[in-house]
Amino acid sequence: EWRDKDGKVIAHDERTFRFHRPTGAERTLDFEITIHASHGEITLGDTKEGTFAIRMAESMRNKQPKNQPGAGHLVSSRGEKDGDVWGKRAEWVDYYGPVNGKTYGIAIFDDPRNPRYPTWWHARDYGLFAANPFGVHDFEKREKGAGDLKIPAGGSVTFRYRVLLHPGDTGAAGIAARFDEYVRATKH
Repeated sequence: EWRDKDGKVIAHDERTFRFHRPTGAERTLDFEITIHASHGEITLGDTKEGTFAIRMAESMRNKQPKNQPGAGHLVSSRGEKDGDVWGKRAEWVDYYGPVNGKTYGIAIFDDPRNPRYPTWWHARDYGLFAANPFGVHDFEKREKGAGDLKIPAGGSVTFRYRVLLHPGDTGAAGIAARFDEYVRATKH
């Protein structure tokens, strides 16, 4: 159940998580959430504060506290890197860096069936990593509310994301090819 600030139920959701082990060290999580406007029209408001988010391990950050450089990196499907990923649209983003002396990464794939595909990324160099289809006001410098998404009474909206946990950096993990495989699989 989704409740407003007064505790009144305004919607409900259904969530599905699918876990896979495609290769030795890789793991995937497919996440699907359908939000039902079961108690009248609802508006998912325009905010840059993320939607589907992960907080990265401190060692993987691109910047460490006090703006010290970190060893981690962000790469988007459209070629942006590190701090330039923030607020941009992309089909996927990969965030990788060191953990106990080895390089690991986490990629998030935006599903082509999602509203507003490809999504914007509220991905920061200090370890915040979020796909966000609602931050239009901040990301595009448009009027407040430009990113609002209304769901009519009785309607619903579904969001799907794949998270790929992998060894190595973006290139070594073949993230672009892995995204293409994911897209082909979602068309069936």
